[in-house]
Amino acid sequence: TLLEALMLKPDEYYIANVVKCRPPNNRVPSDEEAEKCLPYLRNQVALVRPQILVCLGSTAAKYVIARDIRITQIRGQWIERKGYWIMPTFHPAALLRDQSKKTLLFRDIREVRNKLHTITGIKEN
Repeated sequence: TLLEALMLKPDEYYIANVVKCRPPNNRVPSDEEAEKCLPYLRNQVALVRPQILVCLGSTAAKYVIARDIRITQIRGQWIERKGYWIMPTFHPAALLRDQSKKTLLFRDIREVRNKLHTITGIKEN
């Protein structure tokens, strides 16, 4: 997997979704659906207390960073907000539609690994 390829250990990440159930036909969640689920996401973040948030795809970026965000314009750029480092990048499913995004996604997740290791003082192997 991507996380294994970049040598991230399971205790170094936690995966959460904006919406807590899949919308019919795997469509993008509506604003109403996302708004109803956001308190749960905020509680997860408060409990886990991550140092870095990775927004995988436009839905995550829209509800975590800004409603009018364009993932193609902001991906790969660090955002610091409320004590968190946030990295927006492509959702892995986007690679199924466009293989050219693979290199960019790997680069972004490598940056996340490097930032995590810098923050926590972990030395590279």
